[in-house]
Amino acid sequence: MLFCCSSCKKNNIPYYRIYLTENWEYSTKGEPFPFYELPDNNLNNISNLLDNQIGYVFLRNTFYLPKEYRHKDMAFNFGRVKMASKVYINGHSIGKTGTFPPHEFTEGNRSFVYKIPKEYINFGGENSLIICLWCHGYGSIDSSPFISEYNDAERDAEHSSLVHSKLYLVLSVILMIINLIYFFLYILRRSEVENLSFSQLCLFTSLYLSVFFFGEYSIASSIRIPYLLFEKIFKGATALLTGYMIVGFTRDFLHYFESKRNKILRFIITIIAIIIPCTATNIPDFRFRLRFGFMLIMIQYIYFVKIVYTSIKRKDKRFLQYVFCLSPFFVAFLSQIIVKFFFHQRIDTLLLAISWVAVIFLFLGILIIHFVQLANEVEFMNKNLENLVTERTEALEKEKNRAIKEIDLAGFVQRSFYKVDTSELKDWELQITFKPMAGVSGDLYIVFISENHLNGIGIFDISGHGIASGLVTMLVKNIIEQEFNKGLKLPLNEVMSKINDRIIVEKGNIENYLTGLLIRFNEADIELVNAGHPKAIMYNSQTGKITNVEQEGINQYGAIGIADFPINFETIRFNLNKGDELVLYTDGITECMNSEKKYFGTEGILAVFKNSIGRPVKEQVEALPIALKRFSDSENFNDDITYIILKKLV
Repeated sequence: MLFCCSSCKKNNIPYYRIYLTENWEYSTKGEPFPFYELPDNNLNNISNLLDNQIGYVFLRNTFYLPKEYRHKDMAFNFGRVKMASKVYINGHSIGKTGTFPPHEFTEGNRSFVYKIPKEYINFGGENSLIICLWCHGYGSIDSSPFISEYNDAERDAEHSSLVHSKLYLVLSVILMIINLIYFFLYILRRSEVENLSFSQLCLFTSLYLSVFFFGEYSIASSIRIPYLLFEKIFKGATALLTGYMIVGFTRDFLHYFESKRNKILRFIITIIAIIIPCTATNIPDFRFRLRFGFMLIMIQYIYFVKIVYTSIKRKDKRFLQYVFCLSPFFVAFLSQIIVKFFFHQRIDTLLLAISWVAVIFLFLGILIIHFVQLANEVEFMNKNLENLVTERTEALEKEKNRAIKEIDLAGFVQRSFYKVDTSELKDWELQITFKPMAGVSGDLYIVFISENHLNGIGIFDISGHGIASGLVTMLVKNIIEQEFNKGLKLPLNEVMSKINDRIIVEKGNIENYLTGLLIRFNEADIELVNAGHPKAIMYNSQTGKITNVEQEGINQYGAIGIADFPINFETIRFNLNKGDELVLYTDGITECMNSEKKYFGTEGILAVFKNSIGRPVKEQVEALPIALKRFSDSENFNDDITYIILKKLV
């Protein structure tokens, strides 16, 4: 629409407009000093006529008005001016824009029109126009000035102000409202971080747009803010922060994880980028340093490329939405590059601004769609919560039953793996109580029998519970059996050391370790090695004494399966006579707890054993689970339980 209006405007120009596009002269001192021909009649870069772009430039031109115009109200359409100016017709002041030093300020993109009093005009003759322009980095007249009837000149100025100033104001207000809405959405729902970064992107874009429209309400100039400070804040910091937030919003919108180190690094780069132009002492220096600030911001776009690449690689559906939303700005930016370098025309900042705002509105639409989808999901969940809970409960129940079956199967396999027939033993009676806490046990017992003779027995406790420790029992059982059978002629402590070394190597990074007792029955004596396990209990049938199997001067300690862990696998030698008994157990028994938080302890085992001595070994073993159940008032214990009694028969 704006393009159409601009196109039609030229065709509707009144015949009495007098455009002042040629014959301009300039002076840096003004009258009565000499004036020189203005190069190319270029009014857009007047500050370049000064060595340091700071100072006054006087522009002069002449125009002719026919006598028949004496009854019309004539005006001078000045257009958009930076920084400050005064206009004189035939030596008479007709208006000014901005403020001059020491409190310099410009009026932005407003277009100005000045009514020319008839008494100042030489109708039917030549008229002199002089413009005193204050330049400070900026020094320009950004539109073609002309003399025309007042109504026509004012109408043109209003149109120009609308396009180049008021529209920016409208866009800035809209963006500020969007910023507030999405900031409060983030406060209400902190998990949606893209709402916060989108809010900040809108905020900094809104603040940056103020450099185009602040002349509509010159609050800044009226409260004496230095224009350099205004530039640093709104044309420097907000523009750089907008570039910074583009990367942040891209990260959040595409759900890319950014490490804390990267966040700190990008923030520091942005702060440095802001500080560099803010240290300038004048506007030309500020504009020069601002380029370096943008170069630092552009470094962050390496990370931006990484985010985009990762999103493409994982085929993120949001990436297509992202590209679609950015397309208006890409098209506008590319078109302006072509216009700049191939047709040598000025970049249309309004087109770029509108395209960027279009981008923000497209992202706004996408975020609204996401919000609506989320709301619909919540509504669906509320309406169908009962059904969903039922379905999920049924699914969980199925998974639970499947897991129980698998654990039961694993327990069955483990029990089959442990199964040993002791009924044909000649010299010993052996009975075992074995109760896993949950299907699969971390307790392990091994009975070494050959030709109905008991060669040895081992009891081990693997750390942890459940399937993991149960699988470790399968691994270590084979190792223990192999090393025990290979080491029949070696001292038992060396056999235990070899078992420890192999388990460390073969279980690798598995964290489980073992404690255990390994006993070997020789013709002359019995060997016992303890690796951090509860001590064996011995009953002497002749004296009736019950004691721990230990030997003065021998200190056994350590665990199995921990690399570089201190161990001392010394061997204890002792004998048993006919009728004597040996008790082995795991700490699941001693650590059984009742409702009063008291442990069953070694005292509980000794009490059960003492009360059952004299009974058949099978009854002695079965007495322990009964006592534990009575003590804990439960059939389910908090650890695996293994209880073994051996009785010497001959």
